[in-house]
Amino acid sequence: MKVLFFLGFPNPFPGAGWTRIGFFAKHFKDRGYKVAVIGIFSPKSLKMAGFRSWKGIPIYNVIPTLWIENVFALIFNVLSSMILAPVIFLALKPKVVILSLPTGEPTLGAYFASRFSHAKIVFDVRDEWENYVIGKASSKAFKKVYKMLKTLMASLYDKADLVVAVTYPIARSLMLRGVNRVRIVPNGADVNVFRPYEKDVTRIKLGLKNDDFIIVYEGGVGGYYRLDVVVRALARLDNEVRSKMRLLIVGSGDVPNLLVLAERLGLKDNVIYLGVENDKVAIAQIISAGDVGIVPYDANPLWKDHVPAKFYEYCACGIPVIATVYNDSLLAKLIKEYGIGLTVSPMDSEKLAEAIFKMYQRPEFKRLGRKSRALIEKKFDRCKIAEKFLSMIKQIV
Repeated sequence: MKVLFFLGFPNPFPGAGWTRIGFFAKHFKDRGYKVAVIGIFSPKSLKMAGFRSWKGIPIYNVIPTLWIENVFALIFNVLSSMILAPVIFLALKPKVVILSLPTGEPTLGAYFASRFSHAKIVFDVRDEWENYVIGKASSKAFKKVYKMLKTLMASLYDKADLVVAVTYPIARSLMLRGVNRVRIVPNGADVNVFRPYEKDVTRIKLGLKNDDFIIVYEGGVGGYYRLDVVVRALARLDNEVRSKMRLLIVGSGDVPNLLVLAERLGLKDNVIYLGVENDKVAIAQIISAGDVGIVPYDANPLWKDHVPAKFYEYCACGIPVIATVYNDSLLAKLIKEYGIGLTVSPMDSEKLAEAIFKMYQRPEFKRLGRKSRALIEKKFDRCKIAEKFLSMIKQIV
């Protein structure tokens, strides 16, 4: 059986979408299946265009895409995938095509190419991407067209052979749109890679002290992850406590503006940017060096139904979590039910400062890491999740 993954990014890339799809692709390959990945490229990622091999898996970043918020770019993205995807799919002859969303626009061509090549179609819905784009769109015309796209996507989901969602609330949202047969394939962490490493060793390597209180952030900087709120929270702490604080950041995005803010608030030495890291073991070692992992969501209610990959990776490395989330969010419920961290309302730097101080002041919070690790081993081990997903796919072939 040949399985083709379609992920609308220049693959591989340091983000949650690739973390999920890359793991599934490698797991399926290790189980003896032929696997390939189709991706896109944009003017900003031309160096990623074309063919490459990743851990023995062929990756074809061959669909040109424009990431501009206007109707003409949207039409271009759809047409380019409509023209190119059928040619690629006919050449590769997949038995199963897994379309992972977001992104949506280039996925349209991949869907119809899958139909054209008589492959079984699986939609992997990672978040409510249509609502996110509609909510932030500034152009009325673009918003209107995207609402039409959302309606079309519901119809395509329902015609697929299998639809999976990463959380129950997202699955419920799909079913309310008329999509049947939605099953749950959650995110998680590779427990063999993301595990507790020697904290002291990594701290020495990074030039950090044993008595530093380290807050770790892994992922995209900017957008709906508001690290600026974390920096402002650190600035609220008194001088003695603040001198012990270190915010370690691994990832890409609007880093320069964040560092300017840190310097302006007198936190130049407290905020440490480690760059982009693609080696998962290195990321796990950095996380393990921390005292707490941070998930700094903005106030968009869409994130109530979302649990980011970084949460699972923090927990797998044996550290507690502080998240800025609504009380009725899925992430808040997980943190509270399993007693693995603290939650505060989004965008509230004062309450976040109080949570950070509380975790710093009370050593019993350090013991929460064992509970975090146990949760991942029991419920969110990516190997077990991938095996469950593979079993679902076998049922439709």
